[in-house]
Amino acid sequence: MGLLTAISIMAISFTAYVILRRVNIVLADVYIFIIFILAFTLSNKEFSILYILLLLIAIVLDLSLVQFNISPANNAFGFKGFGLIAVSLIAGLGLYLFISVISSKVGGNIIGAPELAVSSTSGIAQNLRPTFVSHLGIVENRVAFAFFEVLNLFGMFIPVVGVAFNLLPYVIPTLVIGITMGLFHVVAYSVAVSLLIWASMAFILFIASYLIMNRDSLAADTAHLLNNGIIDVGRGLAIVV
Repeated sequence: MGLLTAISIMAISFTAYVILRRVNIVLADVYIFIIFILAFTLSNKEFSILYILLLLIAIVLDLSLVQFNISPANNAFGFKGFGLIAVSLIAGLGLYLFISVISSKVGGNIIGAPELAVSSTSGIAQNLRPTFVSHLGIVENRVAFAFFEVLNLFGMFIPVVGVAFNLLPYVIPTLVIGITMGLFHVVAYSVAVSLLIWASMAFILFIASYLIMNRDSLAADTAHLLNNGIIDVGRGLAIVV
């Protein structure tokens, strides 16, 4: 893997995503969909098809429930346009640094990232691997936020436990989705079981940032992408060394 090339491709791809989501969230969805179609061709087909399906589920939920819309916010804290994008990117960097500090303290990455197998004979595939791995985080966030909104809207109708959703809206859905996503990462990405609480906390922070930024996912997307991308680039560096 040419590390500089791989990092440049990942950075350019994320920049394209940021621009497209500001223009139209549908364009950003189509872009991410195309990335994972490419990942299906060049890398782990099981992971790729899983994330394609997850993205489609999130899109369907977004389109079906008119009560909410997972689209970039028009403003937050008085910031608009590129100012809001800048604030979101800075907040995302802060989130990533916070997660990194926690990970170093507890002795293991609390989110983890999949190791996608790509063709060893394909330099293009190797250079695209960090982009594939990093953009998995965007899809995971999209799914997490979609189901958070579903629980927040309909959790009160769940027998027995519905009263908790009614008494503590936002709080209970955040905990449920955070713990579920943390458990998913423990099972799927070889994160130590002892880090489950910390992994769940990371996703709770992502959801909190989504709400704080007026239901805009860019801060969480930035943090998640940086975490996954840096992990995978580190793996590539280890192989080179």
